[in-house]
Amino acid sequence: MHNPGVRNPRRNFLMCVGVTLVAWAFVAWGAYEMRVEEEETVGSALKVGLGLLPAILGPAAIYNFWRGMRVFAAIRRGENEIGRWVVTAAELAEFGLIDNARNLYGGQYFNVWARPRELPPSGLEIIFVADAVLVGDTYFALVTTGMFKFTRVGMLSEGPPTIEFVTVTTWANRFSVRTSVGVLRLPVSRLGADGAKVLEHYRRVLSREIIVNEGFYRGRMRFGLIAAPICFAVAAAGFVVKSIGAGNDSGALSGPLIGMGLVFGTAMLILALVAWLLRRAQLRKR
Repeated sequence: MHNPGVRNPRRNFLMCVGVTLVAWAFVAWGAYEMRVEEEETVGSALKVGLGLLPAILGPAAIYNFWRGMRVFAAIRRGENEIGRWVVTAAELAEFGLIDNARNLYGGQYFNVWARPRELPPSGLEIIFVADAVLVGDTYFALVTTGMFKFTRVGMLSEGPPTIEFVTVTTWANRFSVRTSVGVLRLPVSRLGADGAKVLEHYRRVLSREIIVNEGFYRGRMRFGLIAAPICFAVAAAGFVVKSIGAGNDSGALSGPLIGMGLVFGTAMLILALVAWLLRRAQLRKR
């Protein structure tokens, strides 16, 4: 089962910083060898070719996880909060019984959130904001469009207080685009009075009475339209290298530059188009 939750953006941020620095070191190393040898060699071209892709994509990934760190911090500070409660060990154990029973049905009844093996001494904190929930250290977006969305929300009638979102997850591989239906099922503390408030908010989000995170797709459109010319400029640089025939092995560098520039430039234009379509869907009344 594909897990759509996001965990530990700080760790991912540091990993992306390390990979990006190594990639830029390879690009610089290859460029230095070209300057020393006064021609492009297979070795220098390989260094530049291997390092160029992560060097280009790395800053975007770093920015993405940096924003993730800020989102986690903002949620814990209470920004845009609509509900917060702490689930005790006894409540989590009681919830676990009904959760396990419903998971046995499999498929669309399977909970995409995995309960922690060890509960923190202070209990499990669950924080709902306008378009997401932070369950302990795991973040789930709660929107009506995109790769992970919810299509229904309600409270279970049996067992301990439990809120359940019916979810649809979309992901792609090399051969196809697939979707799976599941649920995000979370315990509600009996001591908290925010469960009904959360339920009402997300019912209004589902009916488009409330539009959450309205600028999300607009930002993706802007990113795609800015990144596409940069990628096409990389491809143009590859054509220049190929035309001047720098060294006997100029194709070893020009080929990757042209290929990656055209592929990622086209991908950025597709990103902008998809973001525009999803923004229209986001604003469409049900």
